[in-house]
Amino acid sequence: MLQQDLLSRSSVTEKLSTWRPQVIPLQENESEAYRKLVCEAVFNYWKFKHRPCSLVEIFEFVTAKVEALRKLDEWPFKAYRGRRTVDRRVNEASSPQFYADNIARIVAVTAGIYQPNPQYSVEASV
Repeated sequence: MLQQDLLSRSSVTEKLSTWRPQVIPLQENESEAYRKLVCEAVFNYWKFKHRPCSLVEIFEFVTAKVEALRKLDEWPFKAYRGRRTVDRRVNEASSPQFYADNIARIVAVTAGIYQPNPQYSVEASV
């Protein structure tokens, strides 16, 4: 029994050191939809609460919005992806390379805190 337990532990350790998660890649239209929701969250906080918002607030907004869209059958993608997906889309939304006009829609104020980019019109649609 002890030998079997040690064998089990060693095989688990070996598997953990080589295991890599299987990532299901997002299609560009899904990434774009998440980026739009991220921007919507940041712009809404700026417009209605008159302050930048945190990653946690962005995540909560996007989660609620995706759930609402799914209930209305207006979210054409598979189940919600998760926090890391939203965090990556926040990084993309704050990077100009994802937009045709090369203007990022949001900017980081400090680590994990975002506001609309002053170079991009707050009144414009995201």
